[in-house]
Amino acid sequence: MAVRKDQKSGKWLMDVWVGVHRIRRLLPDRKTAELLEKDLKVKEARGELLDIRPIKNITFEAFSKDYLEYVRTNLSEGRYQGVESVVRATLVPYFGPKNLKEIDARMIETFKAAQAKPKEGKEKARTLKASSINAYLKILKTMFKLMVQWKNLKASPFREIKALKVDDVEPPHLSIGDANRLLEACRGDRNLYAFAAIGLNTGMRVGEMVNLTWADVDLRRGVVKVRGKTEAEGLRAWRVKTGDLRDIPVNDFLAEVLAKHPRHITSPYVLYHEDGAPYTEGVIWWMLRKAGKDAKLTLRTYPHLLRHTFGTHLAAAGVDLVAIQRLMGHRDIKMTMRYLHAAPDRMKGAVENLAFGRPIAQNLDSQGNEQNQQGG
Repeated sequence: MAVRKDQKSGKWLMDVWVGVHRIRRLLPDRKTAELLEKDLKVKEARGELLDIRPIKNITFEAFSKDYLEYVRTNLSEGRYQGVESVVRATLVPYFGPKNLKEIDARMIETFKAAQAKPKEGKEKARTLKASSINAYLKILKTMFKLMVQWKNLKASPFREIKALKVDDVEPPHLSIGDANRLLEACRGDRNLYAFAAIGLNTGMRVGEMVNLTWADVDLRRGVVKVRGKTEAEGLRAWRVKTGDLRDIPVNDFLAEVLAKHPRHITSPYVLYHEDGAPYTEGVIWWMLRKAGKDAKLTLRTYPHLLRHTFGTHLAAAGVDLVAIQRLMGHRDIKMTMRYLHAAPDRMKGAVENLAFGRPIAQNLDSQGNEQNQQGG
């Protein structure tokens, strides 16, 4: 934002937020644009811009452009791409020409119902899952919250909107055999092989992996660090999804993979293109999907599947839920509890300790044996 060159007109665009208001001006040269920006900031500090009024009759489409620019710096690359796709492909086509004041709870409920129906003109169109519709509503709710904050609206209509009920489902995961076949299919590309090995053995998110640098890898201590990046470090700006830094232990297999993985002569990134530029999430998605097809896997292969596989097999091995939560960087342990389906024996062992229905004498004998063992 601030001052930048406008590609269409060739002029310099001064684009600045003053309080909750956005001011944009096209100017003939960069110096004039920077002087105007500075002047506005000085006047704001002196309280001389209190007479600025919010833009009247703004449309949803116009607001969506400001919204996307605003959130771009606050979201990870992958998350931003997902939000942008929903806004441009779903929300703008539906609400675009409407004035913000025209969008009420009834219109949002109609939108919610429309998403649950197959698209017209598509024979094999699938209905959206409730979780996907809720994701759309969550983005829309955030947009309306910002409209109120920027004083484009007095109140958000979302106070009357409820999310759809979502049934709990087991996260998809690969078996040990399928995971090993996927690894073999990735061997043709050293970066993709390293990506699959890291994902399966650390459970890191795709954004965490493509932003991993060698400064984050400590093979002497046997850990990889998940931390945000800044442009001041000379890196692509990126932040951890939950905001929490964490260290993940490296097992022997992954330590060997990382030790053998070649480093670029100039790039600090573990995964890189020939010119040293870091991989993007979109490229990794495409490469991993192709590897899954080469491995003839029945499950659709995508980066988060590696993370689900990591969590599922840890739970199956009896690893404590809190340990899994910390390794995966879950803020809410409810997210971690989805992997309990892989450990049914843990539940069976718990109920075997109940004494209901046993003869009293048998219960007393059992308690007596326990006390004797403790005394010994």
